Order: sequence, then C-alpha cells, then structure tokens
Amino acid sequence: MRVFLACLALATVVATSALAIDLVTNAQVEIVDGITFNQTTALNFGVLALNNGSVIVAAPDAAVTDVNNLMVDNTDVSQGIFSVVGTAGADLSVDCAVGAMPTGITLGTFTADWADAGAAVPVPADRTLAAATEALEIGATITVDRATASTTGGTPANLPYTVSVTYQ
Repeated sequence: MRVFLACLALATVVATSALAIDLVTNAQVEIVDGITFNQTTALNFGVLALNNGSVIVAAPDAAVTDVNNLMVDNTDVSQGIFSVVGTAGADLSVDCAVGAMPTGITLGTFTADWADAGAAVPVPADRTLAAATEALEIGATITVDRATASTTGGTPANLPYTVSVTYQ
C-alpha cells in the first residue's frame, strides 16, 4: 500500500508541475510592387445610328460586329487598351463593372485579351503575368434602345465603366 501511495503522490507532483518551453521562430513575408495600370486607349464604339440593336467591339483587334447596321462612322472605333505593371509570374484577375449609362444605352458583355495574344476571353478573366508589363485589351457590347435613347448632338456620350485588376 505504501508503494501505491508513494506512486500516487509522485504522480500528483508530476501532474501539477508546470513545464514551459519557449521557441523563437519567424513569420515570413515577401513584399512586391503593387499592380499599377493606366488606360492608353479608350474603348470607343464610333458613331452609331439611333436605332435598335447592338454593336460589339472585339478586345484583340477592335473588329466590329454590327448585325443591326447601326454603324455610321467607324473611324474612331477602338478597344480599350491598358498598360498593366506587376510582378512577372503573378496571378491576376480582371473584372469590369458598368457605371450609370445614358438612357437607352446598355454596356456589357466585356471581353479581355492579355498581352496581345489575339484571343478574347469573357470577363472576369484570370491571367498569370508572363512579363512585368503587359497590355490588357478590353472589348464590350453596346446596345441601343431607340425608344428611350437620344442623339448626343455631335458630342460623344461618356459610358462609364470600371476595370479592376487584382492579385489573386
């Protein structure tokens, strides 16, 4: 019985003894330049007739699809072109959001072409930067509703949209 009580007393002492271990370690972080980008060419649909229909400006080459024959003058048609600067090998995502449009005008169905690859993809679109600086080309579709749209009186209407490029 004494051995049992002695073992029980020893177990109680060991169980209530505090052991502390300190370990000095490190957290890690790599700091890279943030993303910067600016517009070098504005997305422009040219001059359209006040009629019902849609016009598509392609991201890779500003080619126009105008099945409703709205195009009156395509002299200034261009895709939106942006210079994107980041870290080569970084994973990015691009998205577009439309602002308040003039009455009767709808802007949407954005596409993107990265680094002049010549292949448009629907937005949102992901990309791994092959170089620290790449071109991002944006195309879109404009739809005109003749019943509610108005002529612009010789001054092009602004069609606000936001392009967001983020690290993934």
